[in-house]
Amino acid sequence: MRKKLEQNTEEINPYDDQIELTEEFFLDGLSDYIRAFIRRAIEEAVKQELTDFLGYKPYQRDVKKQNYRNGSYTRDLTTRYGPIEEISIARDRSGEFEPGVIRRYKRREQKIDRDIQSLFIGGISTRRMKVITKALFGKGYSSSTISRINKELTEQMRRWMESPIEDDIVYLFLDGVNLPIRRFSVSKESLLVGIGITVSGHRKVLGVQLGDKESATSWNEFFKDLKRRGLRGGRLKLGVMDGLSGLERAFEESFPRAKIQRCVVHKLRNIASRLPRSIQRECIGECKRIFYASSLEEAMERFKGWKGRWAKIASSAVNCLEKDLETVLRFYEFPESHRVSIRTTNIIERCFKEFRRRTRPMDSFPNEDSCLRCIFMICMDMNDRWSRQRVHKLDIGMEELLNAA
Repeated sequence: MRKKLEQNTEEINPYDDQIELTEEFFLDGLSDYIRAFIRRAIEEAVKQELTDFLGYKPYQRDVKKQNYRNGSYTRDLTTRYGPIEEISIARDRSGEFEPGVIRRYKRREQKIDRDIQSLFIGGISTRRMKVITKALFGKGYSSSTISRINKELTEQMRRWMESPIEDDIVYLFLDGVNLPIRRFSVSKESLLVGIGITVSGHRKVLGVQLGDKESATSWNEFFKDLKRRGLRGGRLKLGVMDGLSGLERAFEESFPRAKIQRCVVHKLRNIASRLPRSIQRECIGECKRIFYASSLEEAMERFKGWKGRWAKIASSAVNCLEKDLETVLRFYEFPESHRVSIRTTNIIERCFKEFRRRTRPMDSFPNEDSCLRCIFMICMDMNDRWSRQRVHKLDIGMEELLNAA
């Protein structure tokens, strides 16, 4: 099979007048070429790993050898580019060498397992999966293999939910999102989510837990779990959240040294709901100016001006802001470069938007575990992406903030 494939990739000439160059013919030939290239790349990488492991090159003399090369064995591997057959894997005599590029006993690229898990979570049955995986990866997987892959996903999820948290979180964003879960019947249940900003300015989903987002008891359990895993709050300066009273009480009890920032966007919505439609646009437009001031003093002056104009016309709207003014303007106590990021819960709202987008094809989750598995995969994707990029300007002024009393 391997010789036949290599002959095909070497002999194809797209400019041969005797060959009718069609899209299917071209792409099939290109797929064969890519797989042959991947095979050679893996083989050469394993040979180099073995050389590094042994400490000497092939045929090198005048070295003290305690272990030797011992030929090779072949391995098949299913990849995103299709099945690659008869990969030659170099080995050592003592059997101590294990290549990193292709793990021992591994028959599938890890991305294949992730893709299968995504399909399964998306509602594809194990029976249909065999046909779909055959079309996508060139190999159909049985129901037992699919079940085993998803069992591994559940184990990964549980390990993540128990994994240690480094106590380097400076800002903690908290909120809950409602998701449909079937128990005796389908009902909306709250998923509590915490996203932290680290000392280095990176985002990270710290944990998820089903519970009542209006309940202080649920949030206390959520914080208790985060603290058990390592989030002591030694560097935690601020919790950013909306106006859930149960959440604020639980946060103050769990992290008494940290301050609270009420989400500006949520507060503006609350104010707008207390205004008649005829003056809503004008009043909210002026109110927004308070949160774009250059300092806390300027923000307070703007609030006084706004209150003076609207107190008699819309007293309930003014009272809505005034009673929470200290926590809504808390972001002014932090470095100017951080303020845009910490005055709202936008970071966590974008996370919820991704949850809804990815789970929209499902009418409901069949059970609690399936909901948590799906959210776990989305969180892993986001954490992987976020680990490579800082939140804009959040790394600026971080050291001064942490050194402040």
